[in-house]
Amino acid sequence: MSPDRAIGIMCPDIWGSYVCELLGGIQSAAARAGYRVLAIRASPRDVHRLRLARDQVDGWIALIDAAELDPFLDDGRPVVTLSARADEDARCPYVLPDNHGGALSAVRHLLDHGHERIVFAGHMAHEDIRQRFQAYRDALEERGISFDPDLVFDLPNNERASGRLAVQRLLEDGVTCTAMFMSADKEALGVLDAFAEAGIRVPEDIALVGFDDIEAARYASPPLTTVRQRFDRLGRTAAELLIDLLAGRELPCAGHIAPTTLVLRRSCGCSPAPALRDAPPSSRSAAAPASGPPSSRSAAAPSGALARELAALASASTSLDPSSPPEEAWPGATEVVLGLEAAVWGRPGPAVAELERAWREAAEQMPDIDQLLEMIDRLERAGQRMLRGAGDAAAERRVAAYIRAARRAMMEGRVAIEAARADYLNGLLDINLVIRETLLEDAGGGGSKLSWLSAVQMSWGCLAVWEAPGDTGRALRVVESCSPGATAASPEAGARVAAEAFPRREWLPAAAQRDDHVLRLIPLRGEGEDRGVLAVCAPVSSPLGLDHRDMEMWVAMLTAALERAALIESLIEQEQQARAAYERERALADNVRQLGCPVIPLDQGVLLVPLVGAIDLERARHVLEVVLAELSRQEAEVLLMDITGVPFADMQVAASLMKTTRAALLLGAEVIVVGMRPQVAQGFIRLGIDLQGMTLHQTLGSALSALRGRRQPLKAPPGPRA
Repeated sequence: MSPDRAIGIMCPDIWGSYVCELLGGIQSAAARAGYRVLAIRASPRDVHRLRLARDQVDGWIALIDAAELDPFLDDGRPVVTLSARADEDARCPYVLPDNHGGALSAVRHLLDHGHERIVFAGHMAHEDIRQRFQAYRDALEERGISFDPDLVFDLPNNERASGRLAVQRLLEDGVTCTAMFMSADKEALGVLDAFAEAGIRVPEDIALVGFDDIEAARYASPPLTTVRQRFDRLGRTAAELLIDLLAGRELPCAGHIAPTTLVLRRSCGCSPAPALRDAPPSSRSAAAPASGPPSSRSAAAPSGALARELAALASASTSLDPSSPPEEAWPGATEVVLGLEAAVWGRPGPAVAELERAWREAAEQMPDIDQLLEMIDRLERAGQRMLRGAGDAAAERRVAAYIRAARRAMMEGRVAIEAARADYLNGLLDINLVIRETLLEDAGGGGSKLSWLSAVQMSWGCLAVWEAPGDTGRALRVVESCSPGATAASPEAGARVAAEAFPRREWLPAAAQRDDHVLRLIPLRGEGEDRGVLAVCAPVSSPLGLDHRDMEMWVAMLTAALERAALIESLIEQEQQARAAYERERALADNVRQLGCPVIPLDQGVLLVPLVGAIDLERARHVLEVVLAELSRQEAEVLLMDITGVPFADMQVAASLMKTTRAALLLGAEVIVVGMRPQVAQGFIRLGIDLQGMTLHQTLGSALSALRGRRQPLKAPPGPRA
């Protein structure tokens, strides 16, 4: 796999079983052609707006959302749409499951059961659902049944809650029906939940069919009849088309439809049965009695035919290419058949460990218990046919022991998978605690934000935040990188990189070059703003997997942590600005206070205090403090108080003047009041203020003349002391 060649995927979600299976198919095809895979959790519009990884991607796959692809096509990079189709005149091919054919077979099956009042419910905004709805109408028309719009419910999404909503509408509207066809399995599971709460039995009271065949459908109560689509095959087909375009090959047509299969279970009213019916007798040459022990370990008939039959079950298809070896569908199929032959003929066979590994692979590949049991049954029937007419009791015991061991190994494989799943789910409690402490309880915002990656099976991560766009375009600044258990030239915090080059190839771990890992980019957006991007490298999928709801929660917490850090930084900046403003205001207030009561030395022992403007209680207190302090410091003998600029005399002004006069007199200074205008004097008299102890002058000039006449000559104020 070349680090310089990459396939980009634009998808609204990059976690969960559905997307992980699609990614698995894309990754397998990409790895064979030497491409790595980079999945971006964003719509084509946002990928183009953010310009993420544009310099790294050779071609794009747009998953589910096929809108606004022209900028990518104009850029010269080919695009393939998956589970979506662009406009009719679009310049890119598309890959769709056989929605129409699968839904047609599902509705026909319900009609064959005698149902005519069949509800259809789904999220009509998706093209997949609209195609399934058209098949529903076509199936009714085939049987001459009139379409009833009251039996159709447009749901807000394809989630479980929408199934509950469909049942609520059904009961509230009083719609009568005998069957329901839900356009997605998650909706159908929600219907089962709501029916169980309402006391409605499935299938006794109402039959139910879904679409997708997700894992939970197989374990529902009752197990859900559904239309199976192979998501990995969809992804592989899309990747192969894109690789052909990158190689300059011409494609035969724009549209590519992947086959679907109707899987019968109890929810439609069918008896419990294998998910796939037996192949025609002509395809099972193993039915012929064996004429002797095989001479080699080759997959020749009849062992080859039996291996292919088991492999077809494992691949969930009876249309396996006859020219391809069984190992392509189930690597252990040949070993299992060789083990059966060894039991029949009493010769050494594959090692026990190899057989246990083969059955564990089957259990991992086939979560459907009915199919696993059918596989054991077919193996047992094949052994009985091999023994037919032999009359060898020892051989019968060996075959019976081999079948018991096979059944046990298969069950142990399933138990191991479920135990691992249970351990992981239990561990989610600890994981969520760690992530909460890491992302939410670090009030300072300075701790690691990626230390939780190793707990959720991720091999590498890098967190970067957006810088304000400048003349050279938008850029990202690295906050932190993490490589749990991996060696990578991770960037240092503060490193700056253009959005088109994020993350740089040299930063990626070796796991990013393997065919089982995918690089995922998750734009972080909160409060209407782009916050940053989280890049992680993780396995395409695993038996444990990652529930998309958990990832949504963790990403939301990471976004909240970034928002909190930005808020704290903003608050610190505002505090610094407020502190600086306070210091400026305090300095200004000091200047104002000084200007509000200036003390001017006119001569040795003579101080002038000019007062201008209104005098309130605070200023009066300040005047008294300043005057007394200067009288004492300069040992002044005369205090000239010029009140020419005081507009009026109220009780507060008069009281202030009297307090200052008395205090100056107590310090032994003569008080001369200048600027006593008639209206001010009348105010003093009206208020009953005693002016005793003051010498009054109408102007400063007359006061200075009188003072000069008493003190000849008037000396200049002394200079600073040496």
